[in-house]
Amino acid sequence: MVKNEIMRYIRAIFKSVINVLRQLNWRAKLLLILLAIAVFSAGSIVVTGQPSFCNSCHIMNSYYDSWQTSSHSNVNCLDCHLQPGFAGYIKGKINGLAQAVDCMVGRVGTKPNATVEDTSCMRSECHSSQELISANIDYEGIKFSHNNHITKVVDGIRISCGTCHSHFSGDEHFTVNNEVCFTCHFLKSDESGERLVQTGCRDCHEVPGNVIERGLVTVDHAEYVTYSATCEDSCHKREIEKISEVSDSVCLNCHSFGKERQADSVKLHESHTNHEKVECFACHGKISHGQTKVASVSEMMDCRNCHSDTHQVQRIIYTTKHPMQDENTQLVLSPMFLTHVECSGCHIERVAKHSPTLDSLGTVAKAVPGACDNCHEEGTGERYIPFWQGKIKGLYEQVRQRLDKLDEQAKLERDEKHAQRLHDVISNARSILDSVTSDGSWGVHNFKYTEALLLKANKIIIEVE
Repeated sequence: MVKNEIMRYIRAIFKSVINVLRQLNWRAKLLLILLAIAVFSAGSIVVTGQPSFCNSCHIMNSYYDSWQTSSHSNVNCLDCHLQPGFAGYIKGKINGLAQAVDCMVGRVGTKPNATVEDTSCMRSECHSSQELISANIDYEGIKFSHNNHITKVVDGIRISCGTCHSHFSGDEHFTVNNEVCFTCHFLKSDESGERLVQTGCRDCHEVPGNVIERGLVTVDHAEYVTYSATCEDSCHKREIEKISEVSDSVCLNCHSFGKERQADSVKLHESHTNHEKVECFACHGKISHGQTKVASVSEMMDCRNCHSDTHQVQRIIYTTKHPMQDENTQLVLSPMFLTHVECSGCHIERVAKHSPTLDSLGTVAKAVPGACDNCHEEGTGERYIPFWQGKIKGLYEQVRQRLDKLDEQAKLERDEKHAQRLHDVISNARSILDSVTSDGSWGVHNFKYTEALLLKANKIIIEVE
């Protein structure tokens, strides 16, 4: 009964308002409409300027919660996220209207990217640029100065407050992401391979004053500094777990093309960090720097740190890119190489390493004829390998004997010019023979190519005999 009375009362009021509006002339109606628009706009400006309005969009809930518990909880969202001045305010409101439309039609992503301009941070009632520039900061034991960073440009990245201070994870509304420091300081030029920011360990770290004892070893860092010892080339070699590289596919996370579209890192940084708020780790991944887990013995004694290209001769002969190859000579490709057979396809038997000194207790993989049977008819290796090696060894011996005779001839040669030519030929032929013996497979790695090498050595010897 009461509900019906209320509805009847509301309908009566609505009809009365309609009747009054009908009696007004067009000027009064226009004025009333403009007044309603003004009241609605003013109310909208006030309502949309409240932090609680930002929280009305579900993707902003975590950001709102972190703001409430941050040191900036007494600062309105618009004071930071809109540029100071009337133009910045209008631009921000228009952008906010577009975001509201996106929210209503369901075009909102899961993680918004917000850029806070330096002018917002440097308002007179907020931070002072003079204080920031003059202050020397100790951040978790790391020496830091804003003066060495602010307004600097590194490989297209214009360093601003938001470069280092941003919301990237956790409950903090924004904090210092030290991975940005690591990415920038360890970034290397594609052209030179050198670091773009030329800083050393002591630019950020103080030399430890305490003496460290590890078992029977005493380490005094101050003493090592007097020797001009480098940190990263000795004890702290593994402090950087990953260099800042960008994979070819990372662009596909946001774009329909790879980084081949734009190879210039300066332009890439300009478009992604100056005009858009893209975090460094979105492209470079996680760059960690600091004390890592103790390396295992096998990691500390990685042979590749000192021994490189130990099987270079075998690799060259197998892939036919021999240094003695003439550019115009047609390459003689190994059938095994063409069919993508790796070293481990033939080297399948683990045997103890034979060495005149006790330098290793490990094993090596030995190639055996039985490996051929994994792909070919049984007994193929037993039939063909002795045949190949016999032919190559016979040809090798023939060339070696001819080369020895030429060597004796060169020693007796009186004409200096002709003697020099003989020595050049001998050196050339000797290099070919040495490559065949160093390879050690006697034609198994690449029979046709090894044969071609020996025939070439034989030819150049005959030409001067």
